Amino acid sequence: MIDPKELKAAMQSLGFESKNPVIYDMIADLDTPENASGINFENFLDSITAKLGNKETKEGIARIFDLFDDDKSGSVNIHNLRRVAKELGETMSADELKEMLERAASNGEEISFEDFYFIMTKKTFA
Repeated sequence: MIDPKELKAAMQSLGFESKNPVIYDMIADLDTPENASGINFENFLDSITAKLGNKETKEGIARIFDLFDDDKSGSVNIHNLRRVAKELGETMSADELKEMLERAASNGEEISFEDFYFIMTKKTFA
């Protein structure tokens, strides 16, 4: 869970300027009584996609992928995941990060844009 108050710092560390209205809109959207105990990753991802790009379009998903792929290598590796988790205040073990990669990456090591696109567009049924 992420405290909505920590979101501003997380977004700044992802390269957004502190006076960027997108950040303040996102914080305002998430800073509700229902989220007082924190927000989960799904809520955070929904907020990012609403502000940065439509997760239903390839272009929107590419913008989100670029937040993870800060070294512009074309893939998301364990170092990228660790950085994002740290910036979001999440403590994840190396084993947890490895498991995420193994589940998400078609090669088991790095998440390509195609892997990321598949994850973002995959529909889940309850």
